[in-house]
Amino acid sequence: MKRFLQKSCLALLRPVARIARNALTPEEHPLTFDWHEIKGGNAQNCSLLLPVERPITESICSGKYEQEIMRFVENLVDPEMCCYDIGGHYGYYSVTLASLATEGSVHTFEPVASHANRIQQAISKSKLNHTQVHQLAVAGECGELELKFAGENGDDSMAYLATYGGVDTSAAHEHYQSFHQTTVETITLDKAAEQYGKPQFIKIDAEGAEGPILEGARSLIRSERPRLLIEVHGIQETMHCAEVLHDLDYQAVLLTKQKTTLPILWVHRSDTEALRIVENVLETPPNIFFKG
Repeated sequence: MKRFLQKSCLALLRPVARIARNALTPEEHPLTFDWHEIKGGNAQNCSLLLPVERPITESICSGKYEQEIMRFVENLVDPEMCCYDIGGHYGYYSVTLASLATEGSVHTFEPVASHANRIQQAISKSKLNHTQVHQLAVAGECGELELKFAGENGDDSMAYLATYGGVDTSAAHEHYQSFHQTTVETITLDKAAEQYGKPQFIKIDAEGAEGPILEGARSLIRSERPRLLIEVHGIQETMHCAEVLHDLDYQAVLLTKQKTTLPILWVHRSDTEALRIVENVLETPPNIFFKG
């Protein structure tokens, strides 16, 4: 009888607890996107579809978003270069690279359909006709792989290819629990270079797939020696990149002192011009490691 009463009380209290929890939890406003014009930085006057009333939107529009890294990018990218943006998200790097490589070309690779669609609209509205958006996941193999992502209406840059496991942190794994899953087409950088042109500058932010992406780019890297700006999220990813690039005579240049993620510039040992650029921006000799 006692157990029966406990179950009955719990059944009666659950709806009350739910109502109380909902009342105490701040209401989450539905995510909406709208056009925003970039007012500062290299992508000034370009337009992006960005979330409404979010701090990152204000940062992007003011030209302050990743401002420290952009000081290097604007000097490392020449007007005639072919550039790849791997992991487009909002398209900020895409429009920035397009604004710098005015006589070259830019190719953005973004596997999440909603992100790719917004970037394509932004490219068209900003009249960056030398830029193409490819709804593809750059990976270590061509074919199809499972993509985990935040949902069609999500605003999440943490989509990852299930084969590679994403970012290996407890916070990331907790975040991944609500993710959706879909199948996406994949392409290697070696294959992309055959189809879309050989890049001289590549930005990679691929949530744990950076090492496999480089493995699928050995021929391109060996022949073209592109400058690689890679966002890594931990020591394991960094070591995987170093393992691949060490054999290709690349060295890593630390650009900032950052916290959870770390943008690292990888350049070929013969690219003394890139090292000179970094030194000029830093106003001090750069911190070089993993020398080839």
